[in-house]
Amino acid sequence: MASPNLEELFEDSRITQWDWTLLLLVFYTPLGVLLLVMRIFALIQFYLMFLYMPYQPIKRYLLRVCGFMLGVFVNEKYSNKAAVQENAVWVANHCSPFDSIVLQVIADKTGAITFPEEETTTAKSGLLKFQLGSFEQHKRNNPSLPVQPLSLRISRPFPSFAITVLDSQSWTDVFFLLFSPCTIFNIKFLEPTQCREDEELEAYVNRIESTVSQDLGVTVTSFTAKDKAELIKRKRFEAQPPRPVQRPSNRWQVMASQVKEVLPHVPMAVILSDLSRTNSVDATVANLVEGVVPFIPEPVVARVENAPSGPSSQAGPSNYKPTGVSSQLQQVAASSFSKLVHERGLSLQERKQRLLRQAQLRYCERHGLQIPGINC
Repeated sequence: MASPNLEELFEDSRITQWDWTLLLLVFYTPLGVLLLVMRIFALIQFYLMFLYMPYQPIKRYLLRVCGFMLGVFVNEKYSNKAAVQENAVWVANHCSPFDSIVLQVIADKTGAITFPEEETTTAKSGLLKFQLGSFEQHKRNNPSLPVQPLSLRISRPFPSFAITVLDSQSWTDVFFLLFSPCTIFNIKFLEPTQCREDEELEAYVNRIESTVSQDLGVTVTSFTAKDKAELIKRKRFEAQPPRPVQRPSNRWQVMASQVKEVLPHVPMAVILSDLSRTNSVDATVANLVEGVVPFIPEPVVARVENAPSGPSSQAGPSNYKPTGVSSQLQQVAASSFSKLVHERGLSLQERKQRLLRQAQLRYCERHGLQIPGINC
């Protein structure tokens, strides 16, 4: 039998069968709501009774009556060789959040009950891998580790609602349990077993796992409860609506303008892209200067302020328009990234000097200044 996929182990929809019986749900809904309200009040009454009941046998009897009122029916079946042991650990597959309560009700004693899958499945296609952690403590207490394997199936004749789904909340499972007319738990007691002296715990757990899966007619998978948790996360992520692409915020625009002021030859799109990653003006300037972020330089247009009209415009430094300043602007980005630390340090210092030189030239050009050693 081929091993099923992970998604095949769980119900993804509450409605398991889409057929004509769903039309009956329209007529059943008023009755289902009435049952829901009555069962809620019954649960409150039974809970108050359990608080003051001193004897365990009476509590077990009341639990059976409560289960009958809630529409929970339990069918017990024993294999030919099965003989339930008093000190055995009950091991069963996990199908619903109510499994532990149902098994405690039918138990003749308050024994140890464990679900080594650690998460629920439908028990229709396969089982999760049995984990050793649930057996280690019991083996320390009793080295022979007597185990009573059980196979568990749950059915709901009408309506065709799943007992639990992949990412359901506990309250939704309780709601559909109280809303549905009946839920049937089929429990089969398999042949008891013990751990042999020369048998490793892992081999013993695998033997129990095979016994339960063979009786259910399903395969044993390598998936674990962690795989189910990851599947739930992926389903939640896929269910989220796509987020709209947001324009750069005003803060990023201001930061990009600051970088553009220092490095006018760098395209604005490149600046915004690196700012979204670094969120720092200094870091972006350093990346662009050191050539970490590649880009194609833009032509730099030198801005020359027009002199104001009036008598004062006939003379003064503001009437000066330097020539050849734009041609002196040099590319700051490194053409190559050296593998030697010393060469990278020299290249960085050289580019910083060029950057300072360009800033001085732009300042003189903008304000019409003539400063010896810079532009004259």
